[in-house]
Amino acid sequence: MGRTPQRCSRGLTLIEITIALAVLAILATMAMPTLGERLARQRLASLAETLAMDLNEARLEAVQSGQPLHVVFSGDAGWCYAVASTAGCACGTPQPCQLKTERAADWPGVTLVSASNVMLEPVGTPDLGVQVSLRGVDGQHEVQVSLSLLGRARICTTTQLAGQAPC
Repeated sequence: MGRTPQRCSRGLTLIEITIALAVLAILATMAMPTLGERLARQRLASLAETLAMDLNEARLEAVQSGQPLHVVFSGDAGWCYAVASTAGCACGTPQPCQLKTERAADWPGVTLVSASNVMLEPVGTPDLGVQVSLRGVDGQHEVQVSLSLLGRARICTTTQLAGQAPC
């Protein structure tokens, strides 16, 4: 009588692979909202840091050149801001008076809540204290960038945003 050969199981069956893919899909679906929220918070913090850096650089440039510089904001749905050489240099369209601009299209999920235009004097001080409020798309996180009367930019948060000092 002959022996029936025993089959060695090598690899995975189609059912095992299907179950593993289903589990991975469920885990990925659960992780997506968390990843999206984290990305939105990071964008908000990054824009605040960019604005603070632009204010500090404009202050330095005003001192070095001996000419006043202006930071001009436009706060509608397609918000923007520009560091400009003249006060009336709007940031909505590219103009020769703009030294740097940032637009809402480059920062999806971040809204400009409030801001006021500022002139940075050649001595490095602003003509008035500045406070800019930025909010994430979820509405839960808000960051403020303020410019002291000495011209130093500071970032703080009115909500619990990791890595930012409370206001």
